[in-house]
Amino acid sequence: MKLRLLVVGRGSRELSDFEARFIERLKPFAPCQVVELPEGRGKQVSQRKQEEAKHILKHAGNGFVVFDERGALNSSKQWAGFLAALPGDAQQDFVIGGADGLTDEVRSKAAACWSLSKLTLPHQLVRAVVLEQLYRGFTINQGHPYHRV
Repeated sequence: MKLRLLVVGRGSRELSDFEARFIERLKPFAPCQVVELPEGRGKQVSQRKQEEAKHILKHAGNGFVVFDERGALNSSKQWAGFLAALPGDAQQDFVIGGADGLTDEVRSKAAACWSLSKLTLPHQLVRAVVLEQLYRGFTINQGHPYHRV
């Protein structure tokens, strides 16, 4: 299995060590690549989101998952179940939109729309949380003591 995070914009320097640590921790379970897509440059929000949508849809494979504040709230164990159900040769893409969010078109083409919280979170922080939760999901499936709930 291969994992990809397709993210609009650059990550945060302050969170880069955290991200790198979880990308490294994920290696025994599934290689994970973070692909940074360009932010839209339009003057209006709708233009920026449309530009970003083109890049997302160009790169995202079938069955991609998007993160959006209107999405389904899942527990860590539900993430683990999702990961366990993926075929071993799967490439699973997770999409994190830019500061302005995602277009309806991107949400409608996604296989699933998940939310991390009812809070609106900065997209740089979402990157870090998604990587940690992917690792947590794999450790739950392996019976590893990392998940202590």
